[in-house]
Amino acid sequence: MLRKRGRISILTAVLVTLVLFVAGCQCGATDTTPAPETAMALYENTEHGFSIEYPEGWAENAYGAMTSFQFQFNEPEGGFSGGVSVNYRAEEISLADAVSEGKGYMESCPQFEMLSEGDVTISEGISAYEMIGQGDIGTGKVEKFRYVILMREKQILFVGVGGEPDQFDEREPLVNAVIDSFKLLSSYTYVPPAPSAGGTYTSAEYGFSITYPAGWSNYTTGEYGEILDLRAAGGIPEVMVRAWTEEEEATLAESASGLKSMFSEQLGDYEFLSEGEIALDDGTPAYEIVFNGTMNGYLLTCKYVIVSPEANGFLIMGVSLPGSFEQDEPVLNEIIGSFHLE
Repeated sequence: MLRKRGRISILTAVLVTLVLFVAGCQCGATDTTPAPETAMALYENTEHGFSIEYPEGWAENAYGAMTSFQFQFNEPEGGFSGGVSVNYRAEEISLADAVSEGKGYMESCPQFEMLSEGDVTISEGISAYEMIGQGDIGTGKVEKFRYVILMREKQILFVGVGGEPDQFDEREPLVNAVIDSFKLLSSYTYVPPAPSAGGTYTSAEYGFSITYPAGWSNYTTGEYGEILDLRAAGGIPEVMVRAWTEEEEATLAESASGLKSMFSEQLGDYEFLSEGEIALDDGTPAYEIVFNGTMNGYLLTCKYVIVSPEANGFLIMGVSLPGSFEQDEPVLNEIIGSFHLE
């Protein structure tokens, strides 16, 4: 099958929104007194039921989607940032399970190193689990951080601060003061949407359909040229569909060769795993490439499938973490295999 050959920006194509599940330990007493000159601002959110203090003058940003909410604050001209993430689950899970999930995400970060971890009590007697570590958690450079994770009903909450390792050690009292200022309000009002029942997405504009299972949701924003972005309840695994355009005639294998060249040029820690011609469930010819690569600060395992109809082509991208790819691969294959040209 012949196609036109061209390039898309893989670095901007693969934007995976990950909620960081993190944990660790506190040894001995912690100095939670901020520097005397540090004035603190209060952020309070009754919808999600928490408050936190952070230095005045730091930039803040709040955003939410479906079953998650994030509040972030950043030092305008420095290397420090922090925030609170709230993730809602359809069913309650234990703190131990949430911690285990968090470690899976953190271990996918380049140069990740756990420094300490364990049970801790913060603020007004709130029981939590803490992780102090360092690694590239999405900024493109190694940072040191302290995060705590706690549970309330079907909420999983993550509170943390990170920055340059040398600065982190120097300003540790401020880091601890921010985290220890976190408080749970008596209640919260946010009601997350019901879990997706799954179904079939059909695009009349692009002429295809694809089926996804219960618990997966459509997070499509239309940014960066994406056509479709489907994600599991936890944000990953994920399957995205993008248009695949080229400039001159090429076979599927030739198109795949050009795509692999881009990986080696644009992705950190690129490792090719496998490739070959495949057929989708309805017999449509396609070409599959499986690889590891660092994208947006995370080491991911990806299954990219090129589908080439006569007029328009598509790139279907399945994404998971290296440690869970084998477990997630069957559902990725199920979704990708259901892709059908209308």
